[in-house]
Amino acid sequence: MKKKAVRPSNEESDLHDEEIARGIGNGDPRAFDVFFERYAAPLLGYLRGMIGERAAAEDLLQETMLRIHRNIGRYRERGAFRAWVYRIATNLALTELRRARFQAGAQDELASRMNDPPEPAADERLERNETLGAVRAGIAALPDEQRAVVLLRVRRGMAIREIARALCIPEGTVKSRLHYAVRNLRASLFESDSPRNSEETSRHAMRRREERPV
Repeated sequence: MKKKAVRPSNEESDLHDEEIARGIGNGDPRAFDVFFERYAAPLLGYLRGMIGERAAAEDLLQETMLRIHRNIGRYRERGAFRAWVYRIATNLALTELRRARFQAGAQDELASRMNDPPEPAADERLERNETLGAVRAGIAALPDEQRAVVLLRVRRGMAIREIARALCIPEGTVKSRLHYAVRNLRASLFESDSPRNSEETSRHAMRRREERPV
C-alpha cells in the first residue's frame, strides 16, 4: 500500500507527537497524514542506511507505516513516540537483514556446489579513496546493532536515552556500541587509506633512489 499523504495545514503540522499518536488511535486520518509527513523521509533515510538498497528500504517504510497504524493501540510509553516508531522500523530492518543473509548464504552454497562462484560486487570499492564514500562504506560494514545506534545518533540526532528506548537496551549498552562503532569506523578509514599511503611512500622512495648520485 502506497501512502500518499495530503499535506497537513500549519496548525496540524504543529501537533505534538503524543497528539498525533492519540489521533491515529482515535482513527483520525488527518493525524496519520501529519505523522506520514513528519516521519516518512527520516524513516526512509534510516532504513536505507540499515539496508543499503532504496527499493528494499521503501518496502520496509510502507510496512513500518502499516505496523504503526495497526499497533497504535499498543503504544503505552508516554513521551517516547519517536523511539517507539524507530523500534518498529529497526526490528523490521534487522529481520530483513537476517532473511537476506540467509538467502544469500543458501545461494552461495548452491553456486559452490555447481562450481559456479558468485560474481564479486564490481562497485564495492569505487569510492574507497573518497572520504564520504569511505565513511558510508564503514557504516555499512558495521555489525547491525552498531549501525543502528550510529544512524540513530548521527543522522536522527537521538539522545542516548531515546536510543535505548528505541532499541529496548540499557543506556550503557548504547554507549558501548557507540564506542566500538567509532573504533571500527576509525580502523575502516585507516585501512581504506593504507593502499594510497603505501603507494605514495613507494613513489617517494623511488624518486629518492633516482635522485641519488651514481
